[in-house]
Amino acid sequence: MTSIDHIRVPKAGELVASQLRRQIVRGELVAGTMLPTEAILMQRFGVSRPTLREAIRMLEADGLITVIRGSRGGARVQVPDPASLARQAGAVLQHRHASLKDVYDIRTLLETQAAGMAARSRTPEKIARLEELLAAEERAVEGEHDAFLAADEALHLGVVGLAGSTTLELLVRMLYAVVESANIASSLSSPAPQAELAIRVRTHRSHAKLVRLVREGTAEEVEQYWNRHLRSVSEYLLSDIPAESVVDLMS
Repeated sequence: MTSIDHIRVPKAGELVASQLRRQIVRGELVAGTMLPTEAILMQRFGVSRPTLREAIRMLEADGLITVIRGSRGGARVQVPDPASLARQAGAVLQHRHASLKDVYDIRTLLETQAAGMAARSRTPEKIARLEELLAAEERAVEGEHDAFLAADEALHLGVVGLAGSTTLELLVRMLYAVVESANIASSLSSPAPQAELAIRVRTHRSHAKLVRLVREGTAEEVEQYWNRHLRSVSEYLLSDIPAESVVDLMS
């Protein structure tokens, strides 16, 4: 007797969701616009209202639409962003008992590779962009806490962006969002003002050295330096959190 593998036939709702998903990611359904009414979609796909609503729930869970309730509501198309991906990834990481240290380690690995790629493909335009980000960070050193954090993150993500890999940039942005959410959930406290200023100055000097290496050094030098810097930063940020602290974005 031969065995026949079970073939799962997609439900009608899944097929409708798949077609709408394809139209959204291709830009055929533009972000910010409303999906056609239920009546139009039911007629277009030849499905019942419960089946269509099942498809709509799937798209909402994917972060591809926002459902507006009420008599004048509907489904608005939206482009998926790293924050929505981070929420889903965070739930999976929590379920699998991933530690925050593990997330930091992978982010360090990816950022290190990105910095090396940026150095290998450097151009005057890319260096000018890095120097702009560095100058913006310098102006924020003595400014508000949130302003410096934003400038710091912009420089890190700027380096990743200059690597020229959309996939790599998306992964790093997602991990940044995971870490940010985890830090908020764990209510990390800020150091005293003088101590924080000293940290900002050291951070900016480290970033200035990175920019110089990307401009003048080899990719290997960039990777070695940036890896050391990122690991030291991770150790500092994790110093008040247990090494096996599980990422928790759901609290």
